[in-house]
Amino acid sequence: MIRRHCPIPAAAGLRCLPILLALLFLHAFEPRAEGAQEYQVKAAMVVNLSKYIEWPAEAFPRTGAPLQICSVGRGPFSAALEQYQGKTVLGHPLSLRRLATGDEPSECNVLVVSGIEKRYLAGVLDLARRRGVLTVGDIPDFARFGGVIGLVENDGRVRFEINLKAAQQSRVKISSQLLKLAKLIREGDQ
Repeated sequence: MIRRHCPIPAAAGLRCLPILLALLFLHAFEPRAEGAQEYQVKAAMVVNLSKYIEWPAEAFPRTGAPLQICSVGRGPFSAALEQYQGKTVLGHPLSLRRLATGDEPSECNVLVVSGIEKRYLAGVLDLARRRGVLTVGDIPDFARFGGVIGLVENDGRVRFEINLKAAQQSRVKISSQLLKLAKLIREGDQ
């Protein structure tokens, strides 16, 4: 579990180094989204963002249970995630699974939504919300439509927006360090 408070003075020692390096990756590096590399960047962000999420207790029924990243929709996002199969996040091996639109996201901890028609989005998000699933998507206005984390391209860089109401409804807690780097939005904002 990530410490909520990480003092920066000399007394902090090396315990803050992983947090600072991850924040550096997410914010200062500001990776450029160009062509096929855009989805490699987005996949890396999904994995790194997962390090700053606290799921409901029932999300991991046993120690070392896998962190299940599911994807729904067409496009290269799912394929870009495959390179992380078996990697470890917060002591949980990553497991990947593709879903069809309308499939129950049972056993999913993260649901990546990309390349689906907007008419299906509300139903997908509702299913995920009821299961305590973190939703991440790159559909325009994803967070405004009720997704937890929307990946957006701005000036050729991938950034992220967080919908706190959607996070609360999904029963996931987002680290304050991550919230500082995000654009916080409300559903329906323009």
